[in-house]
Amino acid sequence: MEKVMEERDKGQPANEHIFEIRYKPNPKILDYRGTWAELISKHMGLPDWRILENRVDVFDKETKNRCFVGFRNSGCTTRDAPTANYFPDQAVKFFRYVLSLDGFGKAPFVERIGVRIRFLTPHTSTFDDLLNRYANRYLKMTEAAEKAIRAKLIDIGGPLNFVDKHGNFNTSSGPMIDEQSSELFPWKENLPKVGLYYDIDYWQKPMQEVSDVEILKIISTFAKEAWERHERVKQLIMGE
Repeated sequence: MEKVMEERDKGQPANEHIFEIRYKPNPKILDYRGTWAELISKHMGLPDWRILENRVDVFDKETKNRCFVGFRNSGCTTRDAPTANYFPDQAVKFFRYVLSLDGFGKAPFVERIGVRIRFLTPHTSTFDDLLNRYANRYLKMTEAAEKAIRAKLIDIGGPLNFVDKHGNFNTSSGPMIDEQSSELFPWKENLPKVGLYYDIDYWQKPMQEVSDVEILKIISTFAKEAWERHERVKQLIMGE
C-alpha cells in the first residue's frame, strides 16, 4: 500500500509514439476505403473505424492505438507503450499489412518517413533540482555566457537537431511541471508534479521508390534508436 501511495505522489510516466510515411499520392485509396477499413481493423485488433474523404482511420475506444491510411500518407500512434518493442512491433505489423493490400504497392515513392516519440519521466525531487541537473549535465551554459547574462536561471530547454548513419533527428527537451505537461499529454491522468520531457523525431526524405523490406527496417531502426537515445539522456540527467 505504501508503494502504491508513493507512485501516486510522484505521478506516472507518459509517452506517445508516432509513425508517419508520406508518399506520392495514391488515388486508389478512394476506391478501397471501405474494404481497407474493415481489413485493417480486423488485422490490428482495433474495433472502431471511420471512413473520411481521403483516408480511413482504425482505433480502439480509448484511442491509445490508432492507424490510418490516406491519399498521400499513412501512419499509426500509440500512447503509453509499455515496452521499447511494443510500438515498433505494432507499426511494422500495420504497415507490412498495408503494403500487401491490393492497390497500395510494395515499393511506394516515399517523400518522407519518420518516427517521433515523446517521453515524460517523473522526477522525485523539486523542479529546481531537475533544472540544475539538466543545466549542468546536458545543456550547460558557458562561464562566459553566465557572466554576460548576470541573472539566475529559472527555466531551460530547447531544440537540438542532429544527423547520424540512420537519418536526421530533431530533439526538444527540458524540465517540466504538470501544468505544462498536461497540455502535451492531455489523455494522461496523474502526471508527475515535476518531470523530464524529451521529444525525438527521426526522419528521412528518400524522394524515391523504397522497397517494403527497407521501409519496415527504417521503422524498426528509428523506433529502437529513439528509445535507446532517450534512455541514455534520461540516465545522464537523472541518474546519480
